[in-house]
Amino acid sequence: MNAQTQFSPAAQTNSVGFLNVESFEFSQRVANMLSNSTLVPEQYRAITKVKIGKDNFGNMQFRDEPNPNGLSNCIVALNMANRMGADPLMIMQNLYLIEGRPSWSSQFIMASINSCGRFSSLRFEVENLGEVEVEYQETVWNNGRKNVVAKTLKVENSTCVAWAIESGTEIPNFSLEELKEHGGVYKCCKAYGIPLVESSKISVEMAVKEGWYTKNGSKWKTMPEQMLRYRAASFFGRVYAPELLMGLRSVEEEKDRIIDVTPDQSLSEQADANQLKREILGVKSPAALDEMENKVLMLSDDAKREELLKMISAQAKKFQPAAEVTSTKKPEPIQEEEPPVEVKKPSSADLKKDYLLKMNKAESAGELNMLHEQFIINDALTSPHLAYLKDAYMQAKEKFKPVEQPAAQEEVQQAPVINEIKSNSIASGLKNSIQDAANIDALTAVAQTIRDSKPNMTQDHLSDVLNVYAARKKFLEDQQDMFAGVEEPWIDGAIKRIEAAKNQDEINAEYLDPTSEYLSDKDKQRLDLAAQKRESELFGN
Repeated sequence: MNAQTQFSPAAQTNSVGFLNVESFEFSQRVANMLSNSTLVPEQYRAITKVKIGKDNFGNMQFRDEPNPNGLSNCIVALNMANRMGADPLMIMQNLYLIEGRPSWSSQFIMASINSCGRFSSLRFEVENLGEVEVEYQETVWNNGRKNVVAKTLKVENSTCVAWAIESGTEIPNFSLEELKEHGGVYKCCKAYGIPLVESSKISVEMAVKEGWYTKNGSKWKTMPEQMLRYRAASFFGRVYAPELLMGLRSVEEEKDRIIDVTPDQSLSEQADANQLKREILGVKSPAALDEMENKVLMLSDDAKREELLKMISAQAKKFQPAAEVTSTKKPEPIQEEEPPVEVKKPSSADLKKDYLLKMNKAESAGELNMLHEQFIINDALTSPHLAYLKDAYMQAKEKFKPVEQPAAQEEVQQAPVINEIKSNSIASGLKNSIQDAANIDALTAVAQTIRDSKPNMTQDHLSDVLNVYAARKKFLEDQQDMFAGVEEPWIDGAIKRIEAAKNQDEINAEYLDPTSEYLSDKDKQRLDLAAQKRESELFGN
């Protein structure tokens, strides 16, 4: 009896599946066994290891945590193995998840092509073209904004083509002299007109222009020839044997497709901190120093923020003697130092100081709660200042708890009774309005409704609504910053160019762009409809 039993696809279809109760139960039993094995990758296991830090000897410690996705992942892998007629363990050990997208290892792609029986073994034609200077575009961050700049890079350019010969094709036996004359089997086949099945030509220059080469930790810099072969094999499989790959890309392709939209905080904050140091040393008035303090509070690096705050404190002492002298002689200089003769909205820092002063002077919990309601829905406050005020409110609230508690009970007894059901209904409606607000302007309109509805809501419902409001406001502000300057998708630009096309060549040019090959079915349909419409406008029906 063979050590490994082979099942035909028909037999596997009867044993593993989703649409039959018996086969689904069998799938769960097999998946449960596999999920408890340590030979399968971590995403398929029922228990995963989570790092909890190092012990006194420097050894990394782990704790076991249940993986709710392990059993489900195993069942999906069994289904894929069943559809492909492959061994489940082989599928599991070669299927990777990159940012939630399944992808094959490049070795699995090559093995699938070589063992399918439709082609000869996959071969690669690599050619070194020498050093070349490549111009490419790179995204850089400046003051939290994304900019695209043109750069150049010198690389050792090589090209690679994955090729094979279809089964049944007659190949002559090339002599050693012919192979030397033409430079290998690939060029001999080309010279004698033997039909080859070959991939698109992949080059290091292409890797630079597509952004694969310049990614952090890119293997294109350290092992370019291996990466050329992996990418050429993946291109070959997607064109000539897509059913073997089931529409999935290779691991390397999925990693290269990931676009990092996070600004380089280390570099940007380093530059910001240095710039702030120069500005702090050059300030000429207390008002300008207050603006500097507002910028420093926005830094996320605690060490840099503390260092700059100390510089601001030292710089503020330089203005204190001058301020005292002017105040003892006459008040005019103080008014001249605050030149905002124009009606100007107070800055976030000014509002923060004003609210802090009022909270310190508050004589009751009720007065403190009124201030809390005001600054929660004040759109002029920045997120750091709003968070600071929330913490200050919680600290100030503590001092009223022992003294004001009996008085608060009397107020509750004397206050008019609020209908709990009606209050809950109003709060639910306000929460829905807040979540439906598409931008900051719409959210500001909801704030007025919150103020008008305040007498009809209990304190708990009002506090809940205000917290939802603050969270939605922060989300919309972050969303505005995230998507500022985002470029138009290629499909939208292509449709606009087709609509403005003056002849058939301009329409065909959009289909010749390599980007069109990677469009989804829906986007391809949009492109075809736009082309058909423009062709009928240009040439008639």
